[in-house]
Amino acid sequence: MPVIVIADRASVPDGLRAVPPDRRALVDAVAGLPPQAPVVLVAVDAAGWAEARAARLLYGREDIGLLRLDLPPTAVFVVAAGFELLADENLGLVGAVVDASARVMCTYALVSSVGKLERPTPTFGQHVASLWPSTRFLVDLTAGTVTPARELPSLTGIAAVARSATTWRGFDEATLPENRIDLPSGLAAAPWRSARWVEVTAVDGWIDDIVATVTSPAHVRTLPTCRSCTRPGHGARCVFCQLPLDAPATSAVATPALTPGGHA
Repeated sequence: MPVIVIADRASVPDGLRAVPPDRRALVDAVAGLPPQAPVVLVAVDAAGWAEARAARLLYGREDIGLLRLDLPPTAVFVVAAGFELLADENLGLVGAVVDASARVMCTYALVSSVGKLERPTPTFGQHVASLWPSTRFLVDLTAGTVTPARELPSLTGIAAVARSATTWRGFDEATLPENRIDLPSGLAAAPWRSARWVEVTAVDGWIDDIVATVTSPAHVRTLPTCRSCTRPGHGARCVFCQLPLDAPATSAVATPALTPGGHA
């Protein structure tokens, strides 16, 4: 498998390799690949990023790429589903899959407290309201807003759902999208620092179509290639060589990356 995600196994779709942010586990995972097989190490937090960089330095290979995601668990699950579909020759486009997915997905969290939320920034009044046990807040990561709410908004498409380990009395399960994948409760990577929370990322489209568009020959021809490894790339640097890419041509799928909230 050309992508290894350094994250909780539960936040990664079946078919992708996931390892904890442990150096020995990561080194063993890379060692288990065919000789000189290209691979991208995807980190979802600072600890995983440090281990990914250390593993690449240990091997000293330019066919080991690095990608850092700043996304909550359900959004990681969605974009990781696209990584599984990338062929070896298109691994330099992992960032393009993330950006293209961000165009058609939205992430919300319903939380019992915003007292420790860092991004988006709650108001002073919302911090005070968090002291009351009956309050709930809706965090819209795409819009970057925090508002008082009792339920999640109505969402369509396919969704990934994660919940706190502590159950939420009175939460209406019917408000969740019907077509959904439920991740195990209490994911360690959950960013909300709240006793009770429900997080949903919904996708208006098919991941297969997103990857097919990003990797289509017509689109790839518009992209810069790395001066060193000659792979097509996306963004400022080649994920493999870490060298600056030339300014890319205009692309129909280029979009600002999703910026989530509440991470440490």
